[in-house]
Amino acid sequence: MYLVWTISKLQAYNKGVSDKFISINLGEIVVGEPLPTSLHLYINFRFLTFRIEGDVIDRATYDRLEFKKVKNLFIPAAEKQKFDDWVKNRARQEAPAVPLSPESQSLALVREDVHRTTMDIFQSSHPDKIVAKTLEASKKLVDEVMKFPYAVKPLSLLQGYSKGTVDHSVNVSILSVYLAQQMGYAHQLILQHIGTGALLHDVGKPRVAIDDNDSPEEVENKMKDHVDQGVTLIESESKVPNEVKMIIAQHHEFHDGSGFPKGLKGNNIYDLARIVVIANVFDELVADGQGTLVERQRKALTVMDQVMFKKFDPQKLDKALRILKLGV
Repeated sequence: MYLVWTISKLQAYNKGVSDKFISINLGEIVVGEPLPTSLHLYINFRFLTFRIEGDVIDRATYDRLEFKKVKNLFIPAAEKQKFDDWVKNRARQEAPAVPLSPESQSLALVREDVHRTTMDIFQSSHPDKIVAKTLEASKKLVDEVMKFPYAVKPLSLLQGYSKGTVDHSVNVSILSVYLAQQMGYAHQLILQHIGTGALLHDVGKPRVAIDDNDSPEEVENKMKDHVDQGVTLIESESKVPNEVKMIIAQHHEFHDGSGFPKGLKGNNIYDLARIVVIANVFDELVADGQGTLVERQRKALTVMDQVMFKKFDPQKLDKALRILKLGV
């Protein structure tokens, strides 16, 4: 009788506590901006404070939550309207300024499908499954991007906010294929290689051991190992073309030799990897910027043109800047 009474009291207590919180999707979090309310995790039948109001969820933290398959967080029920307004404000900033064409609508649907597939890829420990899913996903992206034979305006039709590595990988794949096509790389197999390599370029990140207590500097240093981790994961797969493997291995190599892991320089960097390097840096700068998506894109292009220009193949950078500037 006492046990029944105890369980009944515990259930009543848990209901009272749970009524104070509501579930939100991880994808609703606006990365890089102060939280409008506290965030909580539900662990061992208890709500634990994860972040307080005013804290910022950075991309590294978002990645760790995604890679650990955390799909839901919790906020105080009384703060729901404040949270919803915060999310809607970002959605208004990101929404394209023009009506979506049929091609753009089709790409948006494929992007969502590829995003789900990419999440499965990053959470999988089986290289054979990774390869099969990636080849299928990248082919879909290439087919869609090839429907845009001319410069895209606004560029937000191709590039959204990168909250974490999965968003970033999809963005870089689309941008790399788009830039390559606009630069004159017309053969579908070449575009398939660059799309696949770009989609997989950060596949080693979930395999880097990061401690929750690591400082941002420690996380940054450890994350440099993601290139070698990705290469190790893919190198034994015979179905992966060497072109794709070279993109994965060289997507952080810079024209001036200041990149990693090998410090390759100039023409020693694989041709297609030089395009992915540009798309990768551009999307990183946009993700880490402030303001609307267009404001971030413009600032990123200025930084690449005036500050970081030595890091890129000069001819490819010149073409990429002209292509991208048409969209902003």
